Amino acid sequence: MWGELLNKAARLAQGPDPAAAHGMIARLLEERPLDGNALTLAGIVAQRTGDNEGAIVSFSRAVSSDPGNPAYHQNLGVALKRQGRFEAACASFDAALQLRPGHPATLANLGSCLIESGRAKEAVNVLSQAGDHADALANLGIALGELGRTDDAIASYRHSLAQRPGHVDTMINLSDALTHIGQIAEAEGLLAAIVRDHPQHPRAANQLALLQEKRGDFDKALAILRPAFDADGLNHVLGVNLARTLIRADRAQEAVAICDRLMAARPGMTTPLALKIAALTRLKDAEERTRLMALDRFVTIHDIDAVPGYADMDSFNRALVAEIAAHPSLTFEPEGLVTKKGRQSDDLMPDRTGAIGALVGLVTQRLTQERDRLAALPRDHPFLEAVPDKWSVTMWGTILRAGGEVAPHIHAPNWLSGVYYPGFPFDTEGDEGAFGIGMIPSELGGGGDVTVIRPRPGRMILFPSFLWHATLAFGGNSERISFAFDLVPEGVGRPHRLK
Repeated sequence: MWGELLNKAARLAQGPDPAAAHGMIARLLEERPLDGNALTLAGIVAQRTGDNEGAIVSFSRAVSSDPGNPAYHQNLGVALKRQGRFEAACASFDAALQLRPGHPATLANLGSCLIESGRAKEAVNVLSQAGDHADALANLGIALGELGRTDDAIASYRHSLAQRPGHVDTMINLSDALTHIGQIAEAEGLLAAIVRDHPQHPRAANQLALLQEKRGDFDKALAILRPAFDADGLNHVLGVNLARTLIRADRAQEAVAICDRLMAARPGMTTPLALKIAALTRLKDAEERTRLMALDRFVTIHDIDAVPGYADMDSFNRALVAEIAAHPSLTFEPEGLVTKKGRQSDDLMPDRTGAIGALVGLVTQRLTQERDRLAALPRDHPFLEAVPDKWSVTMWGTILRAGGEVAPHIHAPNWLSGVYYPGFPFDTEGDEGAFGIGMIPSELGGGGDVTVIRPRPGRMILFPSFLWHATLAFGGNSERISFAFDLVPEGVGRPHRLK
């Protein structure tokens, strides 16, 4: 009788209406509260009905009921992975592999979590053990791409597609890798095939439209983006790219309307605010542009006069310069970023010792204070509608040589940004090498009234991440050193990371 009830509950749990299994599962657990199979069904129903935390609880109880069952560890790992708890998921997949070595699906899941945790080298080692498993091969392609091994990534994607022809995500990943090495025709062909069969597929439409935009065919890009954007419940990424393409196509008024729709749908996202400012600049609507930038309300200057553990600011700043100059992650003109003729570090937040560690503490303190100040203001601006409750901090260093630049850019979707100067080798009364806010990138039409803030040793500038900003040109022989940082909203923003 109990077995029949379990089988019936399993059919319902995996059917079109999983919630219908709740009553049967409750009866099963009332009779055998520690039964791993019944607990697994409870986890499946919770997962399929959107209760991810409930799924984790049920799968965890299943593991406790029978720690020697590798499938229970696997189920828990998948649930943790879906919640973005990648380190905990890795532990569950490791436990499953101890009990069932070489299991391809578990290796594929472990590899994907390692990739998400920034451990691509480990992921390659894990995924290479999974043989011809299509998911593992697809994930291996991602890991190899993260390591800059594009040709190997392409080979892995092709191998995966040979096992599983027509798999859309793998086709898109292959097209991205092909685009990276300049094989645009094949990349475009793959994406066009997907869009032909799935015209509203958001990622395929987005990537295909980007290729058209890069070619300068804005009309074709817009024709691809619009139906996918409208069909996908205001897909944010598609909307951002649609607004940007409209600005580039000199249809700024339409871009403003798209930005307003995006901000109304997801107030916590501020990238549309940056694009609206670019569109307003193109429309020469100085009044609304000035209101949205709100420099007098949102930009603050902090001249630091003391740092705990250091006798004076000179000794602190000298130590900072020495530490960043010797940092092993410094990369010249990192791919995908806007630094030219300069080096940039990876995220410095793990560096909790020395002068960099002291700056981490100072930055976190000032960001916290500024976040609290802004949170207390009336919610009369889109930026203030996006005040995050949970957040983290990311920080990196930049060393520019003469003639170097950081071109106009934003830090959105992060929320609040800043920069600290340990030294400044130029005339503090001039604009050479200064910090400028308000200039728009040339690809979006350029222009914009620039507000210049002159750096000096010990100066920190805080500003909203949606504001366009850049480093003004400088000459001479001296290097310009700065530390940038962001307040990263949980679930929305992203930490700084070198590819």
